[in-house]
Amino acid sequence: MMKYFFSTMCLISLLFWPTYAQETPIPIAAPLQPVRLSTISESNYFNQLALKGFKLSTQGLLIESLDGRKVYAELNSTVGFNPASVIKVATSFAALAKVGPDYHFETAVYSNGEINKKTRTLAGDLIFHTSGDPVLSTIDVNRMVSAIIRAGIARVTGNVFVTGPFTYGAFSTTEQATVALSRALKRAGVKLNKVLKGGQPDGTLVAHHISPTLRDILFYQNAHSVNTTAERLGDAFGGPKGIERFLIKEVGIAPGDIEISRTSGLEFNRITPRATIRMMRELVFWLNLKNMQPQDVMPVAGVDAGTLQRRFTGEEYRGAVIGKTGTLPGTDGGVSTLAGVIYTRDFGPVLFAIFNTKGSVATYRRLQDDFLKGFIVESGGIPEGTASLHRLNN
Repeated sequence: MMKYFFSTMCLISLLFWPTYAQETPIPIAAPLQPVRLSTISESNYFNQLALKGFKLSTQGLLIESLDGRKVYAELNSTVGFNPASVIKVATSFAALAKVGPDYHFETAVYSNGEINKKTRTLAGDLIFHTSGDPVLSTIDVNRMVSAIIRAGIARVTGNVFVTGPFTYGAFSTTEQATVALSRALKRAGVKLNKVLKGGQPDGTLVAHHISPTLRDILFYQNAHSVNTTAERLGDAFGGPKGIERFLIKEVGIAPGDIEISRTSGLEFNRITPRATIRMMRELVFWLNLKNMQPQDVMPVAGVDAGTLQRRFTGEEYRGAVIGKTGTLPGTDGGVSTLAGVIYTRDFGPVLFAIFNTKGSVATYRRLQDDFLKGFIVESGGIPEGTASLHRLNN
């Protein structure tokens, strides 16, 4: 069981919270009974929602200190809302916990028989060993097909087997990708019988492809909110119910606080603001143990390319917000969500989750930004150096 729940050492280290977030891992303290504080930014946000004609019953909000001791804003925190693409954070967390940030997905092709160089015939089977690479492209597959040709194989007397989850390019299921692979082999001039699911990864290595690290896959997925990557990644780690079980059993989220039907956040999912904050807190702590930061798997607003690039761009805000957006214009009457971490001068790192439903996505985004900007100002602004946050490899 994960359930780290904030050791005494983390409580001590919180006293030395750094002003430049990228240089030192974020410490976390043990959550106690939180103190509810009132902020001007919270009142202004509620007033603006009312003035725009939005019902407060369709909105969710929770902002807490990283140690869980202070609540700066709250609205319907125990009500389940549609998180849209914020659920990609859950998918990311489950994958990280399972295989680690430096994991590479591998796709390999083996021949398990003799290759007659004169007749260019493989007397046996050709085996595609796959591990669910969520970013495998058509170009990658075509390169492996070319490697098969270079190995002297133009005819397979047995079958072609696919051993595991296999998707690539526009082919989003193993069945679709298997049919497409068969066509790709035939177009390249390889004569074969059938392409089947199953088999064992043994024999002589013919072709090999390695994905980027999981850390880099997750950052791009979350920065650009790539649904296909999140769906395929989710399938590789247990599907929607597998991610849901991870949140309940390993993160400690109450079963009634979470329901996942799509690991990308498409369609209808549910999570409470309370559960979202817990997920974020546990994720930040997990990353801290791995000497990583939230900005290693989520974009920095106003800095990184993607859905947050044009938000919080002013010098007084840029670099302070690290998070994940969510947008579903046609679902639940219009959904806009935002969750993550805010670095503040007076309050330190703060966790936030904003859920807006049944309204204009564009209007909700403006209200979210105004609210968080007001909160940052009310929190003493951003720490020195925060605006220069960036990913060295971005």
